[in-house]
Amino acid sequence: MLFRLISENKFLILFSSFLSMLSALAGIALIAHVNEYLSDINNARESFKEGLSLMVLGVIALIIFGVFSQFILTKLGASIVERLRDVMAKRILSTSYSNLEKIGGHRVYATITGDVRTISDSLSILPLFAYNFTAVALGLLYMGYSSLELFLIVFSMLTVAVLVAKVILNKGIKSFEALRECDDELFSNFKALVEGGKELNINSNRKRFFYNNILVPITGKIKRSDIKAKMFFVYITNWANATLFISMGVVVFSSQYFLPQVTVEVMIRFVFVMIYLMGPLSFLVDSFEDISNGIVANRKIASLNLSEELTEFDSRNEIETNDNWSELALRDVYFKYKENESSGFQFEVGPINVSFKRGEVTFITGGNGSGKSTFAKLLTGLYNPDRGDILIDGEAVDYINAGESYRRNFSTIFSDFYVFKQALNRDGELASDEQVQHYLKRLSLEDKVTVKDGCLSTVELSHGQKKRLALVLSYLEDSPVCLFDEWAADQDPYFRQFFYQELLPELKNKGKSVIVISHDDRYFSSADKLYKFESGKANLVSVKKESKEVLNEGIV
Repeated sequence: MLFRLISENKFLILFSSFLSMLSALAGIALIAHVNEYLSDINNARESFKEGLSLMVLGVIALIIFGVFSQFILTKLGASIVERLRDVMAKRILSTSYSNLEKIGGHRVYATITGDVRTISDSLSILPLFAYNFTAVALGLLYMGYSSLELFLIVFSMLTVAVLVAKVILNKGIKSFEALRECDDELFSNFKALVEGGKELNINSNRKRFFYNNILVPITGKIKRSDIKAKMFFVYITNWANATLFISMGVVVFSSQYFLPQVTVEVMIRFVFVMIYLMGPLSFLVDSFEDISNGIVANRKIASLNLSEELTEFDSRNEIETNDNWSELALRDVYFKYKENESSGFQFEVGPINVSFKRGEVTFITGGNGSGKSTFAKLLTGLYNPDRGDILIDGEAVDYINAGESYRRNFSTIFSDFYVFKQALNRDGELASDEQVQHYLKRLSLEDKVTVKDGCLSTVELSHGQKKRLALVLSYLEDSPVCLFDEWAADQDPYFRQFFYQELLPELKNKGKSVIVISHDDRYFSSADKLYKFESGKANLVSVKKESKEVLNEGIV
């Protein structure tokens, strides 16, 4: 992805590189001018005014071309980083929920926070890298112009040095890849550290075990991997410095015995240029570590296999929705978790045959592990069935081409829900403060949360209050189907009664299809239909006649 973004801007990169070449050329010209001037002094042919004028012009050219080229490259680098972050966000948003589950949230988070920043750091050296690379290339050309024999000696030594450095560099990149894998494991453990904070604070034995047997080993492993990876680049830096000084020694000492035709002036010119090139060469060698990190980060992003389909974010491609339907049904739907998606055994649901009508309240119940949550993800389009169809008014949903449009039928509050601060209406725009305030007051949250320009002041509430806040957002979304997964489980008796006896009838009267996953058997009579899940299959229960039977079967 990184290389594609660079390719998209190749003409601007080439133009700025050309300017960098002119700046580096000015630097080499200054060195050549100083060499010539010193030679003229030695031969009593110097011209002070002419020499000073050329020196001033060379410095001005060096500054103008250097600043302008690096300004373009700096701006370009920042634009590429911005584009990279934008594309990454779009790719994650376009990736199906089921694929994100397979990847793992800790890996995605590590990529967003770590890999994108690493690539950003790599791109930040692009302006100076282009300048210094050009300076080295032109310096070598000038050396070849001064003495082809000495140039061939130096070039041969540098070629050997580059080949050796390449072997070391490849080992360094592999070490950074191993280090990056350790980072994924560390993020996973940090996630457990934060999310399991209550359990770790209560159980001191687990706290000590987690620290001594989980955190300490992985941090130690990362430390060793980090040292190992960086040492390869220490070797490259010292190898490059040694090669440069060895080349300098070869130029000075070997030419006296093997190349007597080379004058002292030429040798001095060579040494002078090589001293000048020590700075650019050192920068290029030191850049290898950042560049290698960028390559590893780019490979890591590619390995996630995030979606490449970004057209839904094109404002010209509006998603068509149809709210004028009467029945939603699942026919012979079957889904099975793959081997790497579950532990212990491969859980499956199906065949499922259920239907939901507008203006109808449907309860879903069943024991833990019976398939209710998997069914909810299938129903809402987060999972695609392995077999069977989802039908709207008898027409099968096209998951590939119309999946986004289908999912817009739902407003959901899952058991592991997330509350955003932005309150959106059905059109995806910020809701009016009056609307938001009305529902906040209705759910007794007006003293906890305020709203300004459609944005909530806070979402840091107790779990039960946060669920009520999620219900406010669901109200405002005004979707045809409302799915609530154990919403009343954390509510006090008042709001539990409000939910079942006021909210659900109200949504039903508005023509919503309301689907409630619940174990509150005392309120089963509020439903028009009740489906009971057992071993991944849904069985229809006649609520009015058999609610007592369901209760007696021990659903808790």
